Order: sequence, then structure tokens, then C-alpha cells
Amino acid sequence: MKEIKKHDPAFYLRHYFSSLGFFFFSFFIFSTQVVFNTQVYAEAPVRLDVFESVVIKVIDGDTVRLKDGTLIVYLGIDAPELKRKVDNAWVYDPEPYAEEAAKFNKAMVEGKKVLVEIDPVKKHDRFGRLMAYVYVDKVLAAEELLKNGLAKADSPSLFMKHRIRFWSLEEIAWTGKKGMWADENSSP
Repeated sequence: MKEIKKHDPAFYLRHYFSSLGFFFFSFFIFSTQVVFNTQVYAEAPVRLDVFESVVIKVIDGDTVRLKDGTLIVYLGIDAPELKRKVDNAWVYDPEPYAEEAAKFNKAMVEGKKVLVEIDPVKKHDRFGRLMAYVYVDKVLAAEELLKNGLAKADSPSLFMKHRIRFWSLEEIAWTGKKGMWADENSSP
């Protein structure tokens, strides 16, 4: 076996380049950490999917009009309809519990300041209405309708934010025979 002598130039070059390589490698790792971990801090995060407004009119159990004219339908529920579309006109033909749901919704949100949260999964329904969660005094309006048996849980997507909670509330209202679930033959 060949003995390496410290006065051999190859010995010094190997140690020099390996130390130099370690230095550059460390510098590279440190510099990328500094460059890529740079964060920009703002005073408050701005969320474009949440905004405040005032409900100026309740259309039915799950639809409201905001002060800017936007028509909002509550995401995740389906309340009985007051009107149905015949040809190109809306005809007053209330489904069972539609008037109760509209009255309840009106007492809860009309004329009040609300927080509107748009779910990125589904933004508009087939009529072009904005689909959103509407909160009044930190209470989710759709939840209150479900708890009182005045709406059914309706999940347009499996990735919807409150899907499981809405199904659970519908089940509780059904087993408690509340609202539309009071009838012996009704089931979700």
C-alpha cells in the first residue's frame, strides 16, 4: 500500500479543492435560502373572495339582492322556490314551505350588513347568479335555514367548504321533524 506523504502536491490539491468545494456548496445553499425565503409583509391580507355588503331585498329562501345589484344564491343549500320559469316569464307558484323559507330569510338578512364569501369551486349557478356563503352577525344564513328544515343540503361539488356540516344539519332537522321534514313521508 502506498503511503501518502504530506509533502506530496496531490495531497494538498485534493484537500484544497474539497475544502473549496464545501465552501462554495455551503455558500450556494445559504444564498438560495436567503433569496427564495424572502417574504413580503403587508399590513393586512387582502382577500378578493370575501366582501361586505347590505342585503336590500330577499328574493326567496336562498336568494338575495345586494345594494350593488348583485344577485346572490346561497351556496350549498336549495330552498323551496316561490316562482318557477314558464317560457320567459317567472310565475308565482310556491312550492311547499317556500313562503316560510322566504319569510325566515327576510327576517334574518334583509336590510342588514352581511359578509359574502365566494367559494372558488363554484362561482355561478345556471342562471348566472353569484353563489356564495352569506354571514349575518357571524352566523351563516344557509345553516340557519337548514337547522329549521326550510332548505335541503345541495352540494354542487365534493370540494365545497361546508358540505359535510350542511348534510349533518339537514339530517338533524329531518330526525327532529322540523319544517319541510315534519311530514311523515319526507326524507332528504
